[in-house]
Amino acid sequence: MKFVFEDFSREVDNTEVSVAKKYEKCLEDFYVRVAKIDMKGTASGIYGEIVDAGMAMMEDFFGEGSAREMFRESRSVRKVMTAVCGLNRYMNDIGAVIEEMKGLS
Repeated sequence: MKFVFEDFSREVDNTEVSVAKKYEKCLEDFYVRVAKIDMKGTASGIYGEIVDAGMAMMEDFFGEGSAREMFRESRSVRKVMTAVCGLNRYMNDIGAVIEEMKGLS
């Protein structure tokens, strides 16, 4: 199966245990980084740290250069969070896995 975000796409087997573990570690690291953000700072500072956390997550999961390929020059919180949420839906799409398994019998 393929994860797609705008022009970016990668083959990712969301049923592979090692891939699921890697994703869970990347997501946990993202949550830890976001939890450390000083929410009393400036909007631009908060946005920048969220963007950095999301980009780091994509780099850790997909490999070096993937965040630049996904987001180009964009530093949009909305764009980064759309990608993070899309990856989360993709990795947790159990319904698609069940449908795929039905086809095996």
